[in-house]
This record gives sequence, C-alpha cells and structure tokens, in this order.
Amino acid sequence: MELFKSNYHIISTVLFIVLIIVAHVYSPSNYNWLNNTISDLGAQGYERRLIMQIGFLIFGIMLASGVLLNGVGWRTAPLLVYGLCVSMTGVFSTKPFTDHIEYSALQSSLHSSFAQIAGVAFCVAMLLQFSFSSADKSRNIHLLFFILVVGLSATFGLLKNYQGIAQRLLYLISFIWLIRYFKP
Repeated sequence: MELFKSNYHIISTVLFIVLIIVAHVYSPSNYNWLNNTISDLGAQGYERRLIMQIGFLIFGIMLASGVLLNGVGWRTAPLLVYGLCVSMTGVFSTKPFTDHIEYSALQSSLHSSFAQIAGVAFCVAMLLQFSFSSADKSRNIHLLFFILVVGLSATFGLLKNYQGIAQRLLYLISFIWLIRYFKP
C-alpha cells in the first residue's frame, strides 16, 4: 500500500499507457492514429471499446484514490478532479469514428465535457505546482510544461485532420510532467 501511496501518479499512468497500447493493437483498420483520438478507441458502437473504457476508468480511479489516500490539499485537489473526470470519460463514450452508426449525442457530449474539465483541472494542477515551487529551475519546468499543454490543447481543435497526433503529443507531455515533475 505504501508503494502505491507514494507512486500512485506513476503506477496509474503506466497502466494507462499499457492499456492505450493494447487498444491500439486491437484497433480496426479504419482507425487512423494520425487523425483519430485515443477517445475514439472507446467510442460508442466500437466492438472493442471496453479496453479503452477500462483504461480511462483505471487511470482516473487510481489517480483519484492516490490523492485521497495522501490527503487532499490545494496542490492535489485539481488532480483529484482530473482523475475523477478522466474516469467519467470511460463511463461516457465519444461518438463513433465510423459513419452510419447510431449513437447517443448526450453521452458523447458528456464525454467531451468531462474531458474538457479534466484538461482544465490538469492545467490548474500544473499552475499550483508552479506556484508552490521555490526553486527557479523547478518553476521554469512547470511553466514550460503548462505552456506546452495549453498550446497543444489549442492546436487540437485547429488540426482536424491531425487530432490524433496532437492528442498523443498532449498525452506524452502530460504524462512526462505527471511522472517526473508532479510532487504529491
């Protein structure tokens, strides 16, 4: 339990990455990682969506559990919200990435809303880490990662044909910050 308590952000991220890779291995030929998102791997109407849904749930619940086990404070509350919202993106799936499949627009809208709230909470967590850092080098690292995350988030909406790449870069930068620079 102590291992999880002190490394929950690393353990949850590594498990999430493994499940993302597994979901990619089993993705259909019409799934294109250049323009399809990771959420599309858990899309409504997709027969293997459970892999990615479980990934979102495990990542979010483990992250939130780690925060709760260590005690919620100003620096970790946004990460708790982030984890809870990511787990909800596993409950509510995005619209199908293939045409002519009926889906719930409400469920897709909820997925998108929880993903956006998660993104904002993650950025707030980064800013709080920046605020509470005393060393200039550490502050600069948090600020750099914050700028990268916000910049990639902005390009995500602009690069319709390359959303998959933009999102994967966003995840990569977020995961690096979460594993290496987040201090629970």
